[in-house]
Amino acid sequence: MTNAITNAVTNVYQELPEKVKAFFDRQYKDSYALIDAARHPRTGLYGDAFMTFGPNPENRCSIAATGVGLISLCVADLEGWDDNAAEKARVTLRGVTGEIEGCRVARDTFTGFYAHFVDMETGDNLNSEISTIDTSLLVAGALFAGEHFKDRAPDIAAMAYDLLRSIDWRVVVADKNKGVINMIVKDGIGTAPLPAYNEYVLVSYLALLGQPENPDIRDLWYNNFAEERMHELPKSKYRDITVLTDTTTNHSAFLSSFVHQFPFYLVPEYAKSPTYRDYFANACLADRLKWKELQDVPSYVWGYGAGPNDGLFGGYHADKIGNSPHNIASAYIVAGFLPVYPAGIYDLYALYQLHIPYDSYTNPNDKEDERKFRAAYRYGLHRYSWWHLEQPNRWYPTKITLIDWSSMLYGLTAFKRGMAFFTERLVELEQLQTGTASYADDQNTIA
Repeated sequence: MTNAITNAVTNVYQELPEKVKAFFDRQYKDSYALIDAARHPRTGLYGDAFMTFGPNPENRCSIAATGVGLISLCVADLEGWDDNAAEKARVTLRGVTGEIEGCRVARDTFTGFYAHFVDMETGDNLNSEISTIDTSLLVAGALFAGEHFKDRAPDIAAMAYDLLRSIDWRVVVADKNKGVINMIVKDGIGTAPLPAYNEYVLVSYLALLGQPENPDIRDLWYNNFAEERMHELPKSKYRDITVLTDTTTNHSAFLSSFVHQFPFYLVPEYAKSPTYRDYFANACLADRLKWKELQDVPSYVWGYGAGPNDGLFGGYHADKIGNSPHNIASAYIVAGFLPVYPAGIYDLYALYQLHIPYDSYTNPNDKEDERKFRAAYRYGLHRYSWWHLEQPNRWYPTKITLIDWSSMLYGLTAFKRGMAFFTERLVELEQLQTGTASYADDQNTIA
């Protein structure tokens, strides 16, 4: 089934009309270029956001964005966009593990979990929490890079494996029977429990990879998140469409669409599961149909994603069905759903062609508008207000958060290369147990 799906999506790419394909290729390459622009060249850490009006990289590193950066290097290496991708990945892993002079990234002393936001130069904690999901996104990126570069650079794989094992994952378990996972670690203690289902599926899976012998960690995964348990996860109904959610008490509660996308691309069992793929397709359909309820919104405008709204109404918000202030659309959500809705590439093209021609926009009557517009969208489509696109008081987004932008990179990669690009690089428990994972080799043989 996976091969059939992969072939179907990649065939769609090959058959795109010339102009649409040119748009795709430009947006695809720019999806990496934006992430690379947010990378610190000495420490290899990645900024929380690309600042549309500069300077870049910003001072604040996001440890989750750094995981995204590692995956982006694998894409860039595959596509031939960056000849130094392997060395960049090596530097980044040295940076996060304290092997670069003057940079020691803040971690919990007792468990090894990372602070969410740290200084790009020194690694000092920037008054942020010790985060289980952000640490997991970093580790997922490291393991992904380890698999991608394993033949040419086995030391990257070794560093990724060491990173996985350097964390005491037991602290994430809040309720192993109900799938409740601690979001924050403070002095070795897990706090802020969050019920299933959500992006913390990744936390549970990495805990299983890191400490498969621990009975509580095994129960957390197999009692709640393994494929045979997916049908038992909480659900909501939008019209007659069943979508996964995080509560059993409110059957009209929905999650931001990125929540569905992260496990799809980063957890191997979810990437391969026909069951999860059905729920994933339902989440896409519900998102699209909800936007159709709004007046005067064309069909190509949709995407309930998370992101900053600075300059419009302020703050960061995870938009979702039933809770989307000002109805901000996120183009990267459309990209993230391309494996189950390949026609979404035409939605993105329509948005580009009719409203956000980011590489050709001119305004002879207002050069300041032209400058701001080109800067705000220099790397392509992202977050936008439909009602402000054609107004004199146009909204110019001031930054693009990398963790949210990751859906653009992942979705476009899967559209061109198929989901095999992800499934072949996601580490499974069986690899570690049988010793076939690249970084399970005798490290004495690694230079």
